[in-house]
Amino acid sequence: MVKAKKICGKCRKVKELSCICPKPKKFENMNTDNYDFYNSYKWRKLSKQLRKDNPLCLICLQKGITTPSQMVDHIQPISKGGSKWDLNNLRCLCHKCHNSKTGKSK
Repeated sequence: MVKAKKICGKCRKVKELSCICPKPKKFENMNTDNYDFYNSYKWRKLSKQLRKDNPLCLICLQKGITTPSQMVDHIQPISKGGSKWDLNNLRCLCHKCHNSKTGKSK
């Protein structure tokens, strides 16, 4: 039985023969400025409590859709001067709404 050949996702060449693309490093393109903050016990505890108190995505609710909230979003991004801990700067969103909001702000 002939084994299927693996194709490189970047250059689309057969990996075994001619692919010379370097393997991407973990978190290569990720902004790690706030990595320690988002992985802190204090943030994870607050985030969990906010999602428990607000189980539905606020943006979806405004559209009349009920979607579970999956993450806590900073309305004014920290990188643009928003407060990390101010409850008035936090809201619970689903992944789709958070990614849409974050993509528009870049």
